[in-house]
Amino acid sequence: MAFGAIASGVVSIVKAVLQLLLLPVMARLLGPNEFGLYALALPTISLVTLLADGGLGSSLVREQESSTLVWSSAFWALQVMGITLAAGSAIFGIFLGYVAQQPRLPGLIALLSLSLVFLTLAVVPWARLTRRKNIGVGAFTDLVSTIIGAVLAVILAYYGAGAWSLAAQYVMTYAVRALIFNFAVFQLPEARFNFKVLRPHLVSGGILIASRMSEYAGRAAENFLLDRIFGTAILGSFTFANQVSKFATDSAANMSWGALYVQALTEDKSKIVILHRQLCRLLGVAIFPATFIGAAAAPELVSLLLGPKWVDLAFLLRVFLPLYSFSAICAQTSPILLAYGRFDLQFWVTLGLTVARIAAVGLGFWVGLTGAVYGIAIGTLIYCAAMLIIPAKVSGCYPLPVLSGLVRPAIASIIGAAAYLFTIDALPIGVISTLACLGLGLLTYGLTMVLIDRKALIQDWSSARRIIAPRKAAT
Repeated sequence: MAFGAIASGVVSIVKAVLQLLLLPVMARLLGPNEFGLYALALPTISLVTLLADGGLGSSLVREQESSTLVWSSAFWALQVMGITLAAGSAIFGIFLGYVAQQPRLPGLIALLSLSLVFLTLAVVPWARLTRRKNIGVGAFTDLVSTIIGAVLAVILAYYGAGAWSLAAQYVMTYAVRALIFNFAVFQLPEARFNFKVLRPHLVSGGILIASRMSEYAGRAAENFLLDRIFGTAILGSFTFANQVSKFATDSAANMSWGALYVQALTEDKSKIVILHRQLCRLLGVAIFPATFIGAAAAPELVSLLLGPKWVDLAFLLRVFLPLYSFSAICAQTSPILLAYGRFDLQFWVTLGLTVARIAAVGLGFWVGLTGAVYGIAIGTLIYCAAMLIIPAKVSGCYPLPVLSGLVRPAIASIIGAAAYLFTIDALPIGVISTLACLGLGLLTYGLTMVLIDRKALIQDWSSARRIIAPRKAAT
């Protein structure tokens, strides 16, 4: 399990690097308007995606594979839901295109809706792999599907497909994922269906779906308000900043999320508390320097990689990158709540964040884009505090031990960002100078960590060696 989690983490880093390399290329090929159009289409599918699996994926992990009636019933239910929701999404796209006055929107949503069918085909084999703690197959699948989707997107964008290239990438990623998962662990379902045996799983997954729906519905409302208040170009920059920040942090955080969930189903609570604290610290060590120094370098990176059309993006990245890194760490209590049957706490906290973000964007009528972004930041920080405090009694993971492991990586990251800013101001802006200052910032972070957190780093290295050593001996 630990080795699989490490493999998943490595793949997540590769995916993050690939995505960060891909985004500037796609941004230059498409421009803010095409990104903005795609941003109007995607939330509809993202919201329906939450309904497509009925919460069965995470819940089936708890079910013994010998319960063939449950697994077969889940398979047939998922296929019906996937096809029905795909058709419904395509029809809704016609209405949304008329309301948003975007004639290309219905076609984009119709194409994106195909991903729902592929998603439901992957749920059952993913649950089998997770139950067997075979995270490595999932990591490999994510990497392959990401690469194939990225190659397809660049080719289509190069030949002028515009927002269609992003939609094709999205669908292809789900299609490849479904194909590999089923090839790995496919088992022919029985021709039987019993709703009664699925009811406990649907109830368990219902709260999970409700939490995801509130989040994605909020993002759709955000995008609609941003488009109406500030225009499609600003929406494109906002979506780009969200995409970069969220993907960069979630790629690392999702690895620990999966490990925590599976282990919380099988291990003692005391062990989970220790694992949670260790994983939160490792996340901080990994993503704080990347996001803090990346935020400091945002103006230069945007100018060099994307050009003058994306001038509004630098400010958004400077706010969202460090903010999302802290949010991803604070949300690591959610898999424990799901395993302990108390995901309702996560739902209410997420709902509060959704309301706060929509309110902040709505205030943009009076406070402008800058005020709206700072409002989102304040709401997110309140969410972080809530995710540290509210679940503590249930999970046993209290705020102070978690925060104490993050203080030194945060200080070292701030010093690294300051080193970048100090040196970049003294040099002419260019590719070489920017890369050199980024390297200096990371080096400063590393040296600072050795000076102020040497003992904890040694403990981290010892833990990693204990995990890897048995595997090396076996090989």
